[in-house]
Amino acid sequence: MNKIKEKRKGNKICKVLTIIWSSLIFLSWIPFNMCMILHGPDLNSVEYYSDSANYVSFDVSVQSFFIEENYIGIKFDHSQKEFYDFFKIDGKHFDLAMENGVPELLQKDAVFTITSASAYLGDGWAYPVVALTYGEKVIIPYEAGRQNNIEVQRAAENQAKKYIMIWGIIFGTLAVFDVCSIIGIFLQRKKDLQTKTGGD
Repeated sequence: MNKIKEKRKGNKICKVLTIIWSSLIFLSWIPFNMCMILHGPDLNSVEYYSDSANYVSFDVSVQSFFIEENYIGIKFDHSQKEFYDFFKIDGKHFDLAMENGVPELLQKDAVFTITSASAYLGDGWAYPVVALTYGEKVIIPYEAGRQNNIEVQRAAENQAKKYIMIWGIIFGTLAVFDVCSIIGIFLQRKKDLQTKTGGD
């Protein structure tokens, strides 16, 4: 009898620990969603950047910049109230920029004309430069730049959807497991009480 009780007790402890573990993972769905919202790609960015009405061209002056692999981050000074000061050149834009000598042109207070859209969409919290001109030199032509930005956003959206689907399956499975475990413990407890009552 003692062995049976110890076995049941051990099973209950394992089930409770399993529920706690899976519940913690399930609850991580909340911070995961928050991270996707705050730092991940937006799922409507392709639609937004496909609309030419969302773009505006204006003059800027270089304040600072940095170059990483396939990415140029630039801080511009400008007079556009709907924009902040950080912009990016990435994707095929990066190759065009490097081929046209942008690193040499990005000097302090150098003046460029850029085309961008004012919504913060996508990862990185930077506005995409979809067209770039230095004096009479066209470095990134608008239509090619716009199409490239749409490609970049589409790839980011597809990746985000894939992650959401995978994690949705994982969290959904854990939720079902939690419910089944709770029901199992409840039924086992009910059975134990009935056995105990019958034994008395």
